[in-house]
Amino acid sequence: MKRKTVFTVFGLLIVLSMLLSACAKAEGPAVPATEAPATEAPAVEAPAVSAKDTFIFGRGADSVQLDPALVTDGESFRVTGQVLDSLYRFDQGTTNPVPGLAECTANADATVWSCKLREGVKFHDGTDFNADAVIFNFERWRFTSNPYHYPSQVFEYYEAMWGGFDDASIITEVKKIDDHNIEFVLSTPMAPFLANLAMDMFAISSPAAIEKAGEAYGTPTGGCVGTGPYKFVSWEEGTEIKLVANEDYWGEKPKVKNVIVRVIPDDSARFLALKAGDIDALEQAVVEDLATAEKDPTLQILTRPGLNTSYLAFNFKIKEFQDIKVREAVAHAIDIKGLISNFFGKYGTVAKTLLPPGMLGFNDKIDYWKYDPELSKSLLADAGFPNGLSEVTVAEDVKDADGNVVYTAGQVIPLRLYYMPVTRFYFPAAKEVGEGIAANLTAAGFNVELYLEGDWPTYLGARRNGLLMGLYLLGWNGDNDDPDNFTRYFFNSAAEPIKREGWYQNAKLAALVQEAVTLPDPAARAKLYAEADQLMHDDVMRIWLGHNNTPLILSAKVLGYVPQPVGAENFEYVSFGN
Repeated sequence: MKRKTVFTVFGLLIVLSMLLSACAKAEGPAVPATEAPATEAPAVEAPAVSAKDTFIFGRGADSVQLDPALVTDGESFRVTGQVLDSLYRFDQGTTNPVPGLAECTANADATVWSCKLREGVKFHDGTDFNADAVIFNFERWRFTSNPYHYPSQVFEYYEAMWGGFDDASIITEVKKIDDHNIEFVLSTPMAPFLANLAMDMFAISSPAAIEKAGEAYGTPTGGCVGTGPYKFVSWEEGTEIKLVANEDYWGEKPKVKNVIVRVIPDDSARFLALKAGDIDALEQAVVEDLATAEKDPTLQILTRPGLNTSYLAFNFKIKEFQDIKVREAVAHAIDIKGLISNFFGKYGTVAKTLLPPGMLGFNDKIDYWKYDPELSKSLLADAGFPNGLSEVTVAEDVKDADGNVVYTAGQVIPLRLYYMPVTRFYFPAAKEVGEGIAANLTAAGFNVELYLEGDWPTYLGARRNGLLMGLYLLGWNGDNDDPDNFTRYFFNSAAEPIKREGWYQNAKLAALVQEAVTLPDPAARAKLYAEADQLMHDDVMRIWLGHNNTPLILSAKVLGYVPQPVGAENFEYVSFGN
């Protein structure tokens, strides 16, 4: 694995001193509490609709793939959510699942869901949306022998949210009743069934388009074809994706003809582009630019409710991280409150569990990790490192996606902290946060390299293959408001560790989350998730950092933009005032 950039951190102690000085579903909402209300746009009385026909959204990173079944990142879903529809969708500005391409009802024990499909709907390529199309998509995702389930592709969301592939899948059959009626047959009840159907990654693609493009479906050359309000036009990698309105859309017709999703990696450059009128909206900005925007009458700030958690993760193929004392030493070394205050600003709150406050099962009894560098040094000494920790040992061979050994058992490597190469809505100022954590760790007896692993797709690929060999920064934004989405994706395997999540394994935790999803009673589910929260805390399997009520900055002329908790807005409602 080629090193892209390495920073030494002895000099980062300066950063530490700066930090210290500045220092639904019916089951209920899943929006973290915050003391920072949304900043409202300046009042505009009865704006006239402009003839402007293009909405340009500025973002920090490119999409990874436009086949939503193959990805987990929000920048991909930002685009696919405009092009493809799911059987259910989330009502505007909420996490409440409502009918999209289907309306479903369950039998008495919720093991059979009967779904009436919307009639008269066509894919963008002119082919019919019907029962066969739905079955094609679900069988492609589920069956490893399906000719369009390519070995090179990773359908990790299907595996995580539906229990696995082939016979392991909770969905045992998608049965055709007639052209516009199907049945989902489940092996066990599933509380968030409708919420799962509404998730972006289970959107329905045109079977004809998949058959035509083959393995290239979702790439710049293969594009993507759905039934959504916008059609895919082009994708210039690293630059922009262009969409055009689907004038035959079954739902509310798009108000703006063209959409461009443009990549501007630098946060400040993105803000300047907005001020100059080169883009119409952006997600996330540095604290200083947000303060400027709040005073600018030509701009408006909206906040997306923080259905997210940022964290510092351990790769458990590192021998030293298998010792809980070392993990506790890391937890006590970090000034989490200082980091959140400095880099999340008034939009962030400190996290103490994986589940955001307000979510079913959130365990409010768990306390925050105490910032105590001296305790961290003591724990390191107890673990056998009285002089600190600067190098770590690979516990067993680690292979890449092609089966090549990248790290060998017994290999000694520098202690690295991988930081995200982009700003994400759950993680503003990722590099700066990484620098602050590195300085904190250095002050507590660790000697850590701040490490950049390529661009966003490269970073996610290394994470997926368990190749971020050290500490690494990442986060999670809920795809629905159910705790199952936060837990089973990460911890659904009792048999073996999941490489994409740092090779962590906990059979008791896996059993808890697998049971919780099957229970019909919200109180019974909440009890199990609270227990899971406590177990994660006690095992120090990650260091939870913050929840972010993501600020979005838009031109004051933009109308109809409603922040969506799941992280991808519906552009068909956007228009312009004069």
